[in-house]
Amino acid sequence: MTEKYSTDLLTQLPKLPLPSLEETLKRIVEWCTPIVGAAEQKKLAALIADFQKSDAPELQSLLKQQWVETNASWLTPVLRHHYLINRKPLQCTSNFALTVSPAQLPNLDQITMAAKLLQNFADQYLAYASGDAPLETGLNGQPLDMSMYQRLFRTQRQPGCQHDLLQKTRQTLTNIEATVIYRQTFYQVRLIDHAGRVSTLRSLTEALIAIIQNTATDPVFTGAYTGLPRTTAAKLRQQLTTNKLNRDNLTRISNSLLVLTLQDSDKPLTAQSALLGSQDRFFDKTVQVFVSANTNIGFAFEHSQIDTAQALRLTDSVVAHLNQPADQWDSKGKPHFQQLEWQLDPDTKTALGEASRKNAQIANRLTSATTTISDLGTAQLEKLTINPDAFIQIGLVLAEYHATGGWQNITQTVSLRHFYQGRTDEMSTVSFEMKRFIQAFGDGQRDVTVRQLFDHAVSAYNERIGLGQTGMGIVRHLLGMHDMMRQNGGEAAFPEAAAFFNSPFLNQLVTPFFSTASIPMSIVDSYLTAPRSSDGYGIYYSVSTSKIKLTVSSWITNTFDAHEILTDITDSLTELFNWVAEND
Repeated sequence: MTEKYSTDLLTQLPKLPLPSLEETLKRIVEWCTPIVGAAEQKKLAALIADFQKSDAPELQSLLKQQWVETNASWLTPVLRHHYLINRKPLQCTSNFALTVSPAQLPNLDQITMAAKLLQNFADQYLAYASGDAPLETGLNGQPLDMSMYQRLFRTQRQPGCQHDLLQKTRQTLTNIEATVIYRQTFYQVRLIDHAGRVSTLRSLTEALIAIIQNTATDPVFTGAYTGLPRTTAAKLRQQLTTNKLNRDNLTRISNSLLVLTLQDSDKPLTAQSALLGSQDRFFDKTVQVFVSANTNIGFAFEHSQIDTAQALRLTDSVVAHLNQPADQWDSKGKPHFQQLEWQLDPDTKTALGEASRKNAQIANRLTSATTTISDLGTAQLEKLTINPDAFIQIGLVLAEYHATGGWQNITQTVSLRHFYQGRTDEMSTVSFEMKRFIQAFGDGQRDVTVRQLFDHAVSAYNERIGLGQTGMGIVRHLLGMHDMMRQNGGEAAFPEAAAFFNSPFLNQLVTPFFSTASIPMSIVDSYLTAPRSSDGYGIYYSVSTSKIKLTVSSWITNTFDAHEILTDITDSLTELFNWVAEND
């Protein structure tokens, strides 16, 4: 990967700022006020006061020193460590998945579709590795950070006993493979040859046909270990790598450009199955692609090294080029692939079989529901001069109020790509202004005063999101201070900080009941990630010209299932829009 997409952008992009301690502590009170009671607010104020006059200044000073000493982002190593210390299964904590809208796909059979996808991924990789890919810009024409693209290719999150490690193979222009999985069996397919040429369509299709026709498939799935809790996964991987052949196989998978799974017709491809499917999933490879027998396409991404925006941009590019006709060169070439053979002792086979069963149990813990609201989109909302995201977020607060009768945190992801090495922050969207409006609206008030409260709620949302986009959000700042505590003696050295970070009040602020993601791209049919809390919900929405797509994920143990929450959200948005339209 050339410096064009990394260090060359240092002079073109601003450095991510570090919020001041005073402003962050002030905003904690402001953001917690709508979701905690009066008695809790007093306790929170006392806790913040103790923290501010004890450990907080030293932790802020340590974080500021880190900010001063780097030209890059102070947040990048903090966020990386935050992901890598997670010990839970990746598929139900941080990974995200999506399916492609069938309307965006050409009429191709499964093999041709998969072969073209592999070619397109190789083309995208070579474009970035050689520096031919254009720089991306935002709506204002200013450049966006692109350093994350190098982590999309030939990367994997390796499990460790205390924390995971990020493996990244050196970027080369030759001799690159893709890993293909079919019926629990791994194959390495040559994708880029010794001369830097992408394999032809004929070469890839013949390889994939031979793979599907192969009857000597593996009785157990070696990749099952990647779905286990990370410490357990590390131990099972270590058990596998005591054998040189197994170790070499896992190295080849790590070095491969991506993993592609061919899926039989008896296994429908959905965002949920892409995220959680217990078979033929290699959960800690950064990019995995699924092509079903009925030619649906899905993607799953490991989140620690990349964010949604870059993953979607890559997805959009490789899918868009599926329509390109094959050239004369594509009619030539021989298949180059190899089935990976494993040497597994009885104990390892038993452990892998048990891993597959546990992965299936994890998959069955989550449920999801999807719907589309027609005749309500950007066209209708812009006529009313309402920010579509503000409208959705107010509707979500209304739905939460209908469902629970109270107030819990709702978060929205905010992109920081306009900063160097910018990733994301999370903003709490439940404001005092939203709460006042929802209380009045929920009680049946529909007069001019309530419309004014609605407008105040929209303005408060716009202001808070704008704050996040300037790098002044509080969630990542608190994460950075917590990381300074970890690096400099831990809770024993900073007892007041430990009391603050472990407080139930702060937990309410950083643990969302609804964790939301807005993805306004027509290529996405459905997007899914697991809820961020044990009793929460993950919510994806996309607002296009004349419709809103919604997907809700929930644990099967939740008070309300995904369909109930989805119905509540749909009803709330419809009720809210009809009222606003009538009173415009």
